[in-house]
Amino acid sequence: MCLILTVTGVLVTIVIARIIEFWLRRPYIETITDKYVFITGCDTGFGNKLAKQLDTKGVHVIAACLTDKGRRDLDDVTSGRVKTLLLDVTDHDSVVKAYEEVVKIIPHQAALWGVVNNAGMSRNSGYLVWSRKEDYEKVLGVNLLGTVDVTLTFLPLLRKSSGRLVNVASCAGRMAAQPAGYCESKYAVEAFSDLVRRERKHFGDRFRVSIIEPGVFSTHIASKENMSNCVTSAWNRLSENEKEDFPESFLKKYIDEKSVLIDKLSSRDLSQVTDVMEHALFSKWPRTRYAAGWDAKLLWVPLSYCPTWFQDIVWS
Repeated sequence: MCLILTVTGVLVTIVIARIIEFWLRRPYIETITDKYVFITGCDTGFGNKLAKQLDTKGVHVIAACLTDKGRRDLDDVTSGRVKTLLLDVTDHDSVVKAYEEVVKIIPHQAALWGVVNNAGMSRNSGYLVWSRKEDYEKVLGVNLLGTVDVTLTFLPLLRKSSGRLVNVASCAGRMAAQPAGYCESKYAVEAFSDLVRRERKHFGDRFRVSIIEPGVFSTHIASKENMSNCVTSAWNRLSENEKEDFPESFLKKYIDEKSVLIDKLSSRDLSQVTDVMEHALFSKWPRTRYAAGWDAKLLWVPLSYCPTWFQDIVWS
């Protein structure tokens, strides 16, 4: 009986604490319509959705796209508050050029309120032994090194504005779920973001750092088509000897299992992610980490706190 009362008391305390926290973090800063926000990876997905969402709120958005088509498509559906530019986060010269363009757009160097490192990619190789070094190099180049380069390049502007740095990681940065660099890169983004947040205090900087941890959403990265194409490509490059150990039935089994998982977990409501991005940018008291999606909150995040042996059982 005492144990039941104790557990009940703890649960009630947690619920009350979360309600209080919710109301404390709810207010936004006084005005957002004079703020400038730079977002990477705006061709599609979360970045594209966030650029449109902030535009409707009156925010000045500088949206970086990888392709001319992505840039034109975004220009066609947004107001004059949205300025688009081309950016390849894996090319340092491209990052420096984007920085120079941003400086020309904003009225003064303290005006860049937010940087959202959203650009990302996934290259699922299927099983770990099907992976190659180039898989890791490509994914880490975008997801990790791209985030690092953009952050370090734009950090002087955030230090002047005391604004917000928002880095998009993933629940895969808490729970390793696939090979070929995606999970590894997201673990590293979490670590890098923590380092930036902690070091800023040493220099008295007042900008805030938030990490976004989406679950599975219906974007190109998490699509069945992208998964199937990447896994099939990885299998096709196996040698004949390797294919004897991993016949085509292994390929079909993997694709079928992951397709079912994507169907069960993925959400089409990208606003679950862009809403927490917006909160991280403009809340008076932003959170350090935001889990987005029912699977993130009810599955991946709780599972990340479980013992390793239990995680292994669940994933197996």
